[in-house]
Amino acid sequence: MNKHTVYFLSSHQQRGMMAEVWANCLRLPDWEIRSAAWKQPVFDSTTVEVMKEIMLELPAVRLTPYNADEIRHADLVIALVDTEFEVLDVPMDLPEDKLLRWDIRNPVLRTEDEIEKWALYQEVCDEIAINIKKLEPVFKFQYM
Repeated sequence: MNKHTVYFLSSHQQRGMMAEVWANCLRLPDWEIRSAAWKQPVFDSTTVEVMKEIMLELPAVRLTPYNADEIRHADLVIALVDTEFEVLDVPMDLPEDKLLRWDIRNPVLRTEDEIEKWALYQEVCDEIAINIKKLEPVFKFQYM
């Protein structure tokens, strides 16, 4: 049986990477879990440090640019969009029939202050974790 694929998309991949890490915590053997950036992927040490506060060991996540062909073939696509700042940035060719949009703030667009950004990333990390946990039945039962 082929694995299903879920893509977590965000502008520069930080929030998508958080979602990828949280989804991997569900231990879903039938799923390939990926993240990508619809703009230029950027490594952000703040994201990694916030995740390290929660998990002792982070799985490897590679920076991945948006690939329309891969996204089109995914079983589920989740776009993490800051609806106050990013709505017009989201790629227009996302497959609507398998797309979920989560309104998740982008700390990089919300503040330049590093302490505020740190606090926002912690809140965003929690929001993403809750959303992933709510999707667990979908991952485990809807795509069997």
